Amino acid sequence: MSTYELIAACWVTAGDAPAMEEDDRSPLGVRERIEAAGRAGFKGFGIGYLDLLDAEREVGFPDLKLMLADNGIKYFEIEFLVNWFTTGEARKISDEIRANMLRAAEAVGARHIKVGDHTGAKVSVDRLAESFAGLAADAAKAGTRIALEPMPFGAVKTPQEGLEVVQRAGHPAGGLLIDIWHTVRAGVDFATLRDLPAEHLTSIELDDAPLTWEGDLLADTFHGRRLCGDGEFDVAGFVDAIKSTGYQGPWGVEILGKEYRKLPLNEAVDAAYRTTLSFLGQPAA
Repeated sequence: MSTYELIAACWVTAGDAPAMEEDDRSPLGVRERIEAAGRAGFKGFGIGYLDLLDAEREVGFPDLKLMLADNGIKYFEIEFLVNWFTTGEARKISDEIRANMLRAAEAVGARHIKVGDHTGAKVSVDRLAESFAGLAADAAKAGTRIALEPMPFGAVKTPQEGLEVVQRAGHPAGGLLIDIWHTVRAGVDFATLRDLPAEHLTSIELDDAPLTWEGDLLADTFHGRRLCGDGEFDVAGFVDAIKSTGYQGPWGVEILGKEYRKLPLNEAVDAAYRTTLSFLGQPAA
């Protein structure tokens, strides 16, 4: 039995879902996905917003909660909220999604909701922090947390920028999600991660990819990721840096790639679990 607990982020079990499309729902049923995650050894399960709404219609949140428990799933995560810091029509749509996510989080018992930005919006740190504080306060009322994910093409590009937002927001229900892919693509030295305060780390995500890519970086994040060990990232170095912070939470796995999506569900999920765990090892006694 592993000492480390892994979360299967939504794309790990989504099968051949049309990533980057407006309708990015998985062709697989939520029960099949949860059972595959549990069978592989995952202790966490993630779901995207549209699949979450389908799950509510098809099985209901009470049964979804039971389904997770029956398959040994302790951690439930929801993604991905954008435009939480903006105004106008985009904010109106975001607030509706936010309300549904928080409602689901409270009913099912979500560990956290993932948020961020894909557009590179130019927003002041003060505004980001104020908006994030409000989001975290809403999350606390629903019994969950908010995980801010820095992305090299987003409004918050690096873990250090994300930390500034989280610290200025100053709410215990808001923290950082650090994904190795975004960290590498942002050109961040892993050594700088050692200084991140563990109390501000909500989740960590592992994956792999080649060091170079062609075309659009946003497209690469949806299509170019690989299983840990199948790319060129220094996964072991990243893990070591995060461990040095004292982080004690579960580790997310986010294999988001066109080749991975072609694999049969159980084969894909088993490989995602096994290859990721191989880089975590066992902590010293």
